[in-house]
Amino acid sequence: MATTILTPAENRFLQLSQPALQLTELTRVMPLLRDHPTIKDSSDFLSRSTRQLLLDQRVNWLVQGSDVWKLLARLPYAINASDRRADWHHCALCHKPVRYEYHVVLRTDGHEILVGSECVKKFMSDEMQYLMTITTEDNFHAVAQYDDLTAQYPQVPEILWDQQASPHLPQQHRRRQHWVKNGTKTTVTGYLKHRQQTLPETQLSPYLAEYTQLQAVDRQMAERQQVQQQHAVQQQAQLAEKEAAAAWQAADQAQLTAEQQLRASTSYQTYLQAVAALMVQHLPLPQFKQRLRGITMPPALGQLVNSYQLGVMATEFARAGQITATRLQIVPRYLVADLNRFSRQLAAQRQRDWDDDVFNAALGFELTADQRRQRLTQLRDCWEGRQLSDACYATLLRLRESWQQSPVIPATWPEKLRQAFQVRLAEQPATGWVPAKKNHVTPSQLRQLITSQADFATVVAQYHRLYALPTATEAVTLSALHRYYLVKADQRAGRAKATAKLVTELLKETVDD
Repeated sequence: MATTILTPAENRFLQLSQPALQLTELTRVMPLLRDHPTIKDSSDFLSRSTRQLLLDQRVNWLVQGSDVWKLLARLPYAINASDRRADWHHCALCHKPVRYEYHVVLRTDGHEILVGSECVKKFMSDEMQYLMTITTEDNFHAVAQYDDLTAQYPQVPEILWDQQASPHLPQQHRRRQHWVKNGTKTTVTGYLKHRQQTLPETQLSPYLAEYTQLQAVDRQMAERQQVQQQHAVQQQAQLAEKEAAAAWQAADQAQLTAEQQLRASTSYQTYLQAVAALMVQHLPLPQFKQRLRGITMPPALGQLVNSYQLGVMATEFARAGQITATRLQIVPRYLVADLNRFSRQLAAQRQRDWDDDVFNAALGFELTADQRRQRLTQLRDCWEGRQLSDACYATLLRLRESWQQSPVIPATWPEKLRQAFQVRLAEQPATGWVPAKKNHVTPSQLRQLITSQADFATVVAQYHRLYALPTATEAVTLSALHRYYLVKADQRAGRAKATAKLVTELLKETVDD
């Protein structure tokens, strides 16, 4: 069975009250109310949203509408003199004929309507029903007197009828509030039941004075509660900020930890060194990317950088000699910094090695003309060598022979090449030539020393002639060379196993001691 959402009488009451209410949602559905006196939940003209709106707001609208009407002071009610129902006027809300006519007026614009007693009880406020009873039973002029009284004492309706008055009043003051309300109502009722011109100022005075004090207490409590609420809101906000900051800190710490673990991993270091080794070769971009595909990228790096971005960095390094990657905002800065550091270190090492090799080919080594030409040609083919002109190579080829007549570095050379030769010339002895010593050595270079020499002492002498490594690195290198010769001697003599066994025993005793 369909349920009625809005009866015709309720519909007409809302339509008549709407000018004073000015509720946006009520105004929006007003055309629908005018077209359809009765509205049921099964009405096909109702949209889902409108049906829900009426269900949610119906009671609220009716309650608010009850407060915008008042009895007409000059004619609050009238009794039809005729006994015939046909002569009676109709109620503006239920449209039934009524003999007892109550005239009510809209507070905002003075629009008057006639309402029957049942509709007054059903739709109008407690205040109007209170005045209706006194007007009907005791004093026809009660409404006019009430208007005079409330004009002088506007707090009286609030005391009597506002259920939400003084909402912040503490519980210990509620008895005083009841005393004020009961005393005010008794005084006002006694005043309204008889026609009189004098307001009950003396009788109302103690209740109004007490009400003023209660209002002050209510305001103080409201302010205190507001301060407490603000404090609570601030505490919640501070707590939320702390929790957010802690979450961000945890996330940052997790990210930092992951970053540190990645940067410390061997796979990360190996990959960046391999990419840097490609960058310092200054390969054409297609060739760089082709070679790049042959390097295994750690899975964690795959989410941070791709071949396009690495290609941009390679192009920048070839042009500027460093990597800033300002165009690549999404690439982690630490990755850019690490790759820049590796690339610049490798480039500096390559340049120093090339400078050493060029110096040794031109002056440091005792070479025939063909050997000198062959070595300079090899050095010319690499990227560093392509930076020099043909004239530079021509003077390098003849520099050893021409040095005896004119020991001067040619002024036509590039400044960097001149500086490189000056540094190495400053380390030369007073007589003769010695090679420029390199600051690092590779296993393949050590193998060349080993295969070309017969004994350890000769190898060490040749090593010192060609290399000048940091002290710790040199100690490891010489120890490795020495151990190599001892192992080879044991192998040739057939005592490798016996030697290894004895060494094991000696180490074991050392540990036991």
